[in-house]
Amino acid sequence: MKPVLLSRVMILGILMLAFGLRLLALNARPVWYDEAFAVFLAEQDYAAIATGTAADTMPPLYYTLLHLWIPLVGETPFALRMLSVALSMLIVALVYAIAARGFGVRVGILAAFFTALAPFQLYHAQELRMYTTFALALMLYLYAVMRLATRARYTWFSIALATALALYSHNLAFLTLGTANIYFLWRRDGRAQLKLITAQIGGAFLFFPWLLFVPTQIAKIQRAFWTQPPGLADVLQMLVVFTAHLPLPPFEFALALFITLALVAIAALELLRAFRRGVPRALGLVFAFAVIPPVLMFVLSYVMRPIFVPRGVIASSLAYYILLAFLAARAPRLVPIGLVALIAALALPAYYSAFGEWRRAPFDQADRFLRAHAQADDLILHDNKLSFFPMHFYDRVLPQVFLADPPGSSNDTLARGTQAAVNLFPLEFDDAVRGRARAWFVIFQTAIDESAQEGRAHDNLARLDAMMRRVDVTAFGDLRIYRYATR
Repeated sequence: MKPVLLSRVMILGILMLAFGLRLLALNARPVWYDEAFAVFLAEQDYAAIATGTAADTMPPLYYTLLHLWIPLVGETPFALRMLSVALSMLIVALVYAIAARGFGVRVGILAAFFTALAPFQLYHAQELRMYTTFALALMLYLYAVMRLATRARYTWFSIALATALALYSHNLAFLTLGTANIYFLWRRDGRAQLKLITAQIGGAFLFFPWLLFVPTQIAKIQRAFWTQPPGLADVLQMLVVFTAHLPLPPFEFALALFITLALVAIAALELLRAFRRGVPRALGLVFAFAVIPPVLMFVLSYVMRPIFVPRGVIASSLAYYILLAFLAARAPRLVPIGLVALIAALALPAYYSAFGEWRRAPFDQADRFLRAHAQADDLILHDNKLSFFPMHFYDRVLPQVFLADPPGSSNDTLARGTQAAVNLFPLEFDDAVRGRARAWFVIFQTAIDESAQEGRAHDNLARLDAMMRRVDVTAFGDLRIYRYATR
């Protein structure tokens, strides 16, 4: 078989593999809060999507795409998640295009293979959130920036458009968008820098209508983000997440950490040798995209509220796979095959086996239980929005209400403007239970345990116990459904 035809067959096979892995167990995880929130917002008209996201923490692009997707496929979890699957397939293809353009077809095939198999990419490809949109926009940006050296007719427009798409996808896009500027500054490449800045100004102009809302959204992120200041352990965890998967059993985690550190060490040595011979633009850009955004995110986590989460630099994971492919292609032929086989054997079983004991509650089962046992006049009261949203997704008819988060707390993330956009409002405790003879109270066991660790009973449970008689409790994973009746 001719080399060109063979490479086409191989990339087609990788795309088919990627598609199969992304379809596998796509419906296994119950919809959780963030996914249900995305659906409720995407169901609204464009004006409500804009006002709802303006009051929240993320820009509106993903919700707009989901709004267009819903009429085409319906609202089953499988059909809804297919949008992320489709976007993830484009990411695999674009990673191939970037790597093949910069380093040759063999590197492109290996990079696409790593991306197809990576559990970190599978996770976001199977989730109803904006991270595949975010990653795709940034890969389009990297591809366009790599073409700056050419006089391609549409390079300027491509960079401007990709810049705008990334900014409309996620508020942390600036961490990656500025990477190329830092690289060209280091290279003292004023001509490329000028072209890039001009295109970025065009992208910023396209983003300007939303720019007015960004300060408010950043302020909310500062109030709502829950992560602790990062340390060495967080950096190592991010590298393991990029390379393999977390969580893992102790032995598998130790092996994954060893493989990750070995790969990073080998990569550092090989890249140092390559840099000493002069840094090709493609290699320098990909290296910058892999390293600079996580470093910026780490530093900013000590300047402002910590924001160190791997998904915030998802494009860096894709650049990391391209670097691994670049190094693997320089090794003897069996090395990349063994590397892929080892990582896949370690990570993929752990990723898919976690679906059976997923840490998020089986909300669909809890919903069916309430539908079968609750009577017409019963109160179904959720301790907060985190259980209400997914269970309301599964049954829009079942009358359920939820309590407001403590004002000003880290849990108080559902802004009034967003509540109005999705037409879902919390109730105060007294208003919810007044005049009710029977009640079902839905709460996470984790919330009860956290109160116990503070040496007190959970506030809402204690109030219900004082007013009504606790009949029984039913568990669904971490979720607890307490049944109450009048004394």
